[in-house]
Amino acid sequence: MTNKIKDTLISKIKSNSYLKKNVLKIWNAYHYFMPFILGFITRGLGYIKHVFQSKVIARPGTLGFKGGAFNPGAILVFNEILLVAKSQKLPWYKARGKNRKYYLEGNPVLFLLDKESLKTKASHVVKDCKDYPNHGNFALEDFRLFQWQGNLMVNHSFITKEEDNGFLGQTKVQSALSVLDVENKKILFQAFPTLDFPLQNFEKNWLYQEHNNQLLLFYSVNPYKVLNLNDDKDFSFKTIVDVYVDKLNNPGGFGTLVSFSTNPIDYDEIHWLIVIHQIHYKKTGRCYYHWGVLVDKNSLLPIKITSKPIFSGMGARGRLPGIRYISSAIKKENEILFFAGEGDVYVTVTSKKLKEIDSLWVSI
Repeated sequence: MTNKIKDTLISKIKSNSYLKKNVLKIWNAYHYFMPFILGFITRGLGYIKHVFQSKVIARPGTLGFKGGAFNPGAILVFNEILLVAKSQKLPWYKARGKNRKYYLEGNPVLFLLDKESLKTKASHVVKDCKDYPNHGNFALEDFRLFQWQGNLMVNHSFITKEEDNGFLGQTKVQSALSVLDVENKKILFQAFPTLDFPLQNFEKNWLYQEHNNQLLLFYSVNPYKVLNLNDDKDFSFKTIVDVYVDKLNNPGGFGTLVSFSTNPIDYDEIHWLIVIHQIHYKKTGRCYYHWGVLVDKNSLLPIKITSKPIFSGMGARGRLPGIRYISSAIKKENEILFFAGEGDVYVTVTSKKLKEIDSLWVSI
């Protein structure tokens, strides 16, 4: 009887164009607003705890960008911390309808932080991004920083935006390498690195590390792939490690892709620390979980992973409680600073003591 009533109701809605149009509007509004509503209800204690443990570097309105900044790269330069992040003219949830033209619109932004207090000493907008291919409408984001041959390098995503049936969206994402000129506030494109296997149309989360005068590229978590720079003229890379690591396959049990998050940093004399992440899709939206991984500098293989996530997205700032993405890390004496993008509108930093992380390591 219930199914019959349901089928009759659906039939009547489909036969009435006016009714159908308004029901679809309500249905779309429900799916758009419900994650935000659930987010505010469920963030609770996780949010309170997180606010006390972290520090905000940039928020909506910083440097005039209503959409804030997010996903910073970080590096220690001359005893100060340098950040490069993506900013937005409008937050993603407002870049809709007539405002769709502002989708992912914004400039890279620089922050110079005091190493001890983490207070912002200076901040700038990078208005000069030079030598990028003429792809028309594009965006740069997910910045990570490293040193190579005396240059301050930026590995980041290059997003091609195109209109399809009047809808502006991402049609391709490439991993790019650029040089950061801090003094002149410029980012200079170098190359789209080429690898010795076919690439996908959407490529993100490549990591880089200079080691023994060689440049290493960490491509994927599973299979665990590491490549070495083969030609520094065209930035072509050759695979040197390609193995399957069972414990890195599905650490959270979510059945989703596991990806790299942060460029490797020195954990001790024989290990690098890399942060990886996996997304859990909830009714409140995406929720990011992050684990630490120790990589042996000689074998280049992962040898330990934290027994549980070192970060959960739940309680993050922004309209959704689960979007906290750890994009860079810096070791400072007996602690590690983890820099994150929250809600795609905040840049934050959270400190964890080394002894806390040390207590979580388990062998892979």
